[in-house]
Amino acid sequence: MADSILQKDDTKCFICGSRRWLEWHHVWGGCGAIRDKSERLGLKVRLCHYCHNEPPNGVHQNKKIRSKLQAYAQKKAMAHYGWSVENFRREFYKSYI
Repeated sequence: MADSILQKDDTKCFICGSRRWLEWHHVWGGCGAIRDKSERLGLKVRLCHYCHNEPPNGVHQNKKIRSKLQAYAQKKAMAHYGWSVENFRREFYKSYI
């Protein structure tokens, strides 16, 4: 399991700072190759259960929050790996910024 390149302190929720009921969120998840790539490249954050999976503001239910996290992760990945937007698109099929 790769360390996150998005979050230095994974003992608290990336969104609200809670230290309870933490779960890993792969920014590009689901199952299969994209989730594996998110894991391998460190594109994941720790979220409390409420910020992760509970409506209306859980990242899986709230498109606005999810989009902000994806844009942030894309910028961090591009800086960390020295990618252009086109390099990012080759890996994740579209740009989120």
